Amino acid sequence: MSFQRVMQETTEEFKELLEAQDVKFNELTNRLDGLEAASKRIGAPAPQTKGGNPQMERFLKMGEIPESKDFSELSVTNNGQGVTVRGEWANLIFEKVFETSPMRAIAGVLSTESNVLEVLVDRDEPDSEWVAELGDRDPTDASFMTRQPIEVHEHYAYPAITLQMLEDSQFNVQDWLQYKLALRFARQEAAAFIHGDGDGKPRGILDYDIVPEASFTWGKDPNKYEIGAQYSGTDGDIDNADCLIDLVDSLKAAYLPGASWLMTRAFRNKLRKLKDSNDRYLYMASLDSNTPDRLLGYPVYLAEDMPTPQAGVVGALFGDFSEAYSIVDRTGITVQRDAVTKPGWVKYYARRRTGGAVTNPEAVKALVLGSASAE
Repeated sequence: MSFQRVMQETTEEFKELLEAQDVKFNELTNRLDGLEAASKRIGAPAPQTKGGNPQMERFLKMGEIPESKDFSELSVTNNGQGVTVRGEWANLIFEKVFETSPMRAIAGVLSTESNVLEVLVDRDEPDSEWVAELGDRDPTDASFMTRQPIEVHEHYAYPAITLQMLEDSQFNVQDWLQYKLALRFARQEAAAFIHGDGDGKPRGILDYDIVPEASFTWGKDPNKYEIGAQYSGTDGDIDNADCLIDLVDSLKAAYLPGASWLMTRAFRNKLRKLKDSNDRYLYMASLDSNTPDRLLGYPVYLAEDMPTPQAGVVGALFGDFSEAYSIVDRTGITVQRDAVTKPGWVKYYARRRTGGAVTNPEAVKALVLGSASAE
């Protein structure tokens, strides 16, 4: 073999060796870049020495990226927004709020994609007239539909927990936080649906004027709606069931199939002692914890945000609340997890946008503990 041929083959073998080394070098570089990027991820586990984390050893040897269990469980991406734990937390909290808020359970609940939901109000009927065969048929009025806007408002909580508490606690701190947030949202929303003044919060059902049933009219302006009332005749108390019967009878028959009572536990205790002429209790306690008690045949729901029984206040509401009051949700409860802006702490920003207002004032009636003349 000639010297030139030997040199040519040697050169080609050397080039192949260099190309192979380049490939291995590039692979090593890519793995190192991946390791550096992984080490900079929020929540990524820190590198460990030999004998430490087996997942990290596989990462260093084979490029297999280990999964942080805690981080993955708190990184549910929903609707492309990348909000940590949004789907899982929202479902848990919303269910608890629904179960603990009687107004959210019995009122009408609507949703909107805007900051205001307009509902159509049909508070009248078209005109009609009798006419002879050859009589003149003049146009009749049919403009009886109006619009009622219901604004949504933001409700939030912004607690923070130290990293050490999350790491060292002997119980699930995040579950505990969900429970606390649920109770807080439930209490504040339930109170707003009863007493809210509509200024930055829902307008509550008792923020509207209470008038004697004989004076009640369904006016055109939703901001000036009134609620008709019957009166117990005794300041701060109730002596007999006559006013309760009058209250039920004041509600139009079309609303009775969906009607129920709303009252505090203290006022319920007064009603439980009432008897008819045959010495039978009018209040029927349920034997099943999942079935509400009944008064005059209608379900009773307890709402501690109703006023404490005293002279001149509303002791109970009776009506079809799904017609009378509407809750409008813009967003469900969402939770954003922030472990960056305050070192050593994890902050959770929970929020919901919701509103509420009376949408059918004739579908609910009030029992006032006092006399009409005192109003």
